[in-house]
Amino acid sequence: MYIEKYEIVSLGTKYDGNKEKKNQVLTHMHSEDGILLKELTNLIESFDDSIHRNEGKMCKVIVEFYENKQ
Repeated sequence: MYIEKYEIVSLGTKYDGNKEKKNQVLTHMHSEDGILLKELTNLIESFDDSIHRNEGKMCKVIVEFYENKQ
């Protein structure tokens, strides 16, 4: 299966001085170049390993299918 575009976002807590801001975007990766689903799976695993380093983050996947209007 070919994925036309993808976005990977890591959410977490940011601190502004002593103020805690939850559910902020910490890391963001996206592409409109497209990728095979198997390669995307490997990319997500690699992203998790390198960014989260066993922090126990949860993962949520949203899949959208849309008409290709050219």
